Amino acid sequence: MKRFFLFSSVLALASCASFVNSHRMKAAERKMLETRKLQQAGRWDDALAMAERMHGSVAGTIQSAPSQKSAQGGRIDVTPLFAAWEKGPFTELKTALRKHDAVRSSAAFQSLRQQCVNCHAVLGKQQIRLAEIP
Repeated sequence: MKRFFLFSSVLALASCASFVNSHRMKAAERKMLETRKLQQAGRWDDALAMAERMHGSVAGTIQSAPSQKSAQGGRIDVTPLFAAWEKGPFTELKTALRKHDAVRSSAAFQSLRQQCVNCHAVLGKQQIRLAEIP
């Protein structure tokens, strides 16, 4: 009986963590779209603050599960993908927002979204769709 309880507890915690991470990533997508709306409205400081919140959602997911199960069943360390996202398109987005550069931020949004799509592809999870950046 103890083994069953332990097994069911571990299973429940694992599925709960998966649910939380899924929720965080959906929140990150909403925050990415909201960042874009704020930027387009000329609310640059608000856009930068929202971008930081988006980063927090993605970072929380990676920190809680740095090794993700791929569609093929293996484990993939996603921390290098996250580091590339942070150092590349996310840094470019923050720079563009700080400089109030609409052209540069538009390109950064597209790169940022593409990096997310690439991570999902590496995990074999192409069924995860991201909204297009307007």
